[in-house]
Amino acid sequence: MPKPPMFSPPKRSGAYPDRDLDCQMAMEEIFRAVAEEAHASGWSEQEVADALIELAHNHWFALDAKDKMFDETAGVVIRKAKAPPLH
Repeated sequence: MPKPPMFSPPKRSGAYPDRDLDCQMAMEEIFRAVAEEAHASGWSEQEVADALIELAHNHWFALDAKDKMFDETAGVVIRKAKAPPLH
């Protein structure tokens, strides 16, 4: 049986005003729980905040790099190099 989603889905499909805010609100409870668990494990609140920001930045950069890779390679065909002729 599939596991139910942890977050509320968007209020409607496609772009709409405040969609980003709806996403933040859907994630906030679990985000706070992660931060509280890390703090309870001995990390300072500042360390936890810094780590969460770095993780978010790294995730954003990875998505951006993937988008750029697909944009830059659109239509490119990579072929195996031909072997030199034997004489």
